[in-house]
Amino acid sequence: MDTSPVSRRRISSGDTNSRLPIALVMLCGFAGLGLRYLVREHATDDAIQFLIPWYCFARDHGIGALAEPFTNYTPFYSYLLLIAARFDWLGQPLSLVKAISAVFELGCAIAIARIVWRATRVPLRTALAFCAVWLAPTVLFNGAMWAQADSIWTFFTLVSVALFMRDRNGVLPFAAAVSVKAQGVFLGPLVLGVLMRRRIHPAWLAAVPGIYVVLAIPVFVAGRSLASVAGVYLEQAHTFHRLTMNAANIWVLAGGTPYEIGVAIGLVLAAVSGLALSMFIARSKRTGPEFILLAACVSLMLMPYLLPKMHERYFYAFELASIALACINPRYLPFAVIAQVDGVLSYLGFESGIIMGLLPAALGNTFLVFYLVLDLWRGERGFHFPKLAWLGFTVSIGGLLSYLVLAGSGWNMSPAYLIATGLAAAMTMWLLIQSQVARQPT
Repeated sequence: MDTSPVSRRRISSGDTNSRLPIALVMLCGFAGLGLRYLVREHATDDAIQFLIPWYCFARDHGIGALAEPFTNYTPFYSYLLLIAARFDWLGQPLSLVKAISAVFELGCAIAIARIVWRATRVPLRTALAFCAVWLAPTVLFNGAMWAQADSIWTFFTLVSVALFMRDRNGVLPFAAAVSVKAQGVFLGPLVLGVLMRRRIHPAWLAAVPGIYVVLAIPVFVAGRSLASVAGVYLEQAHTFHRLTMNAANIWVLAGGTPYEIGVAIGLVLAAVSGLALSMFIARSKRTGPEFILLAACVSLMLMPYLLPKMHERYFYAFELASIALACINPRYLPFAVIAQVDGVLSYLGFESGIIMGLLPAALGNTFLVFYLVLDLWRGERGFHFPKLAWLGFTVSIGGLLSYLVLAGSGWNMSPAYLIATGLAAAMTMWLLIQSQVARQPT
């Protein structure tokens, strides 16, 4: 056995390197719990009008609540409310509703960490991936502050992507994601493309309605009608009549389009673009986990960007998947950071009434869509860190956020706003361009 000083130093260094990721995960884990605890009583109008009454109904009626459509979500969420109600003695209704989201947020962080670990086998990158998801601003906004459930369908979406990256069939978790919320269909172009690429029998697509029916069995047994369960998504589609619900997508830039025409155009654009993406994935010669993850990011970004009637929350899955992509290949770090910035700008519209953040966020997402599609088409390129571009982006975004917060809510198309928005958009585009023109590795 080698007990030389050099050998002892190597062992000591290895122990230190292995302890750092663990310490980082523990530190960020407790920090995330602390942040969630601090905002446990923060309530939105949605929470007061819908989420808390839903929870109270589940608590007061028990299993018998399943016979009634007491939420406008699918049956799966009703089951989660019933489970949470079993712990009613632990805290207030809103805190327990938020706990549901927190559990799946933790699941998302673990899923992203596993994706990065299997692709890189680098403990520090894996730990950073976990921490980045667990502490992501949009994740904290979505669940800890708003008690929204987007972490649930996103968890199943990420599991599906992870399976496809390992050359395994991820249709079942994809079907589960769609069965939780309709937004799970954002991954549809990737799923269809992989099925065609690997010549998996199309009968697997029957799992999508099949899983929905299986998950609805308890409510059928309780006495809820088939029409009530089958009509959940149709009712949701008719809830709002606006082309964008604070989503920073193409409909912010085309806000003057009549509603009916915009809905039709948006559905056609999304369908055609999704089919084109599926065909590209099926025919592409590129292979490997990174290609599948990049294609998943394009799918999860492109669909809510083109579809009408989207909420700001519907980029959630892309925001998390882009973190995994950045940890696997650091060249994609600008994409993950810009996604978080655009998400926060969008969330401010609902949280604080600062709707002026939607325009720069929509411009940023437009750049993201363009460069993601371009990158998927052109293939892999080298990596470098564009320091000056990062500096310009950081300063411009900091200035824009400061202006928006100081200006407050409402619509104020002032020269200062136009300058701040133009500068932030220019620096965002420059950062993305710089990340795309890196030299090929030698």
